Amino acid sequence: MLIKRRKHTVPSLNTTSTADISFMLLTFFLVTSSMDIDRGLVRQLPPADNEEEDLSDAMEVSRENTLSFKIGADNTITMNDKTVEVKGLREKIARFITPRASDHIIYIDANPKAGYNTYFQLEDEIVAAYNKVRNDLAQKMYHHAYASCTEEEKKSVREKCPQHIAETYETDDAQANASKEGGEI
Repeated sequence: MLIKRRKHTVPSLNTTSTADISFMLLTFFLVTSSMDIDRGLVRQLPPADNEEEDLSDAMEVSRENTLSFKIGADNTITMNDKTVEVKGLREKIARFITPRASDHIIYIDANPKAGYNTYFQLEDEIVAAYNKVRNDLAQKMYHHAYASCTEEEKKSVREKCPQHIAETYETDDAQANASKEGGEI
């Protein structure tokens, strides 16, 4: 006995609204997601005109009020000629800044062969130390955190504890000249 098989038809899916739903989802995610790319280092660059240098704003700082960092080609960080790890730098920098207030400078000398990651880790620790010192100063002066200060209060705190960071960069020309002359950079 032979049984006949019936042919089954598969119902088709209604895809007329698929494009509309995709567009709505795309719009939803674009509106709700954050695309902030304002990440980086905020620094005041010197003016482009170097012909006339005004040295009246130049700051003289004694050697004991100078904190010197060097980043080597092998990504080692030295602080005042002593090798240090990134971990714990924030506290050391904050202890350096606190008693000196506005009479200090932090000097960074980065080798061009050093990695960006090491440089940015050092910068992050320096900025975090300044934030900690400013927050402590705001607590002492205004009895609340620096983040909740008014613009006038923040300005006052920044004047008492400004960021003094000096950076130098070795160029390939300077390295070539130093190696030709047998000197150090």
